[in-house]
Amino acid sequence: MKHLLCSCAFVALFGSAAFAAEDPANQVKPYEAVTVTYDTTGTDDAELKALVETLKTAISTGDVGTLKANAAPEVKIYSPMIGFPDATPPAALPDPEKHPGDQRLDEAATLTATGDVDYSREDLDGLVVDLFGNALDSGTIGHSKTAGGAICSPAEPIFDRDKAIAVADAAGVPSGNLWILSEDTEFHEKPSETSAVLVKLPAGTIVPFVEGSVDGEDGDADWYSVALPSGKIGYSTNDISLGFQATSVCYGKVDGKWMVTAVVVPGL
Repeated sequence: MKHLLCSCAFVALFGSAAFAAEDPANQVKPYEAVTVTYDTTGTDDAELKALVETLKTAISTGDVGTLKANAAPEVKIYSPMIGFPDATPPAALPDPEKHPGDQRLDEAATLTATGDVDYSREDLDGLVVDLFGNALDSGTIGHSKTAGGAICSPAEPIFDRDKAIAVADAAGVPSGNLWILSEDTEFHEKPSETSAVLVKLPAGTIVPFVEGSVDGEDGDADWYSVALPSGKIGYSTNDISLGFQATSVCYGKVDGKWMVTAVVVPGL
């Protein structure tokens, strides 16, 4: 999977919703392919671009001070469940004590780790840098429904939820098995490079995973299988598909200046 702070959630979700049919092909029906889009309106703002570049430089040098200096006085934290999103995004986590933005970044960063740990200042700073690094890693930026329409890194996919659920139903898998192709991908008839290519699906296509680890006919276990729009099972390698929810850093204008105004940290 693509490297994300929450990438381990794929194992948890896919494992708990394991699709272990004796013959998956008997359960798969043809379906209408669904692709995602992104709303990048306003992301070409010069001052916003300058902020993002400042954050990228700070990430590369581990400069947590600069990251926090660009946090708004109030930073919202959203923690949607990892996997297929609910129809209505969750509200921001409560902040009854109105903690300042830099402290909220610490609080958001602790959500990216597991366990109830008393972190040192150095550990917290490292988690904050990692949070920003994962959010800005893809280089995409766009509006986020999860964060109330704010512009975020990475861009959040837009798609027809009912049609996506219909894809899962046709494949006979739970909606948690739906993932998004991050690049154009060829799917073979069998888990073998020499087998026929059934279809090449474009980046942004929502695909229902059937098996996350399939033994290749050459002995490698680097294959995975998905249900294709044709109703057949297709196999491919080197999975770098994307989830619907990702660790994100969001931006907004405060007193005319672009700042970090929200953080999205998906949870299990």
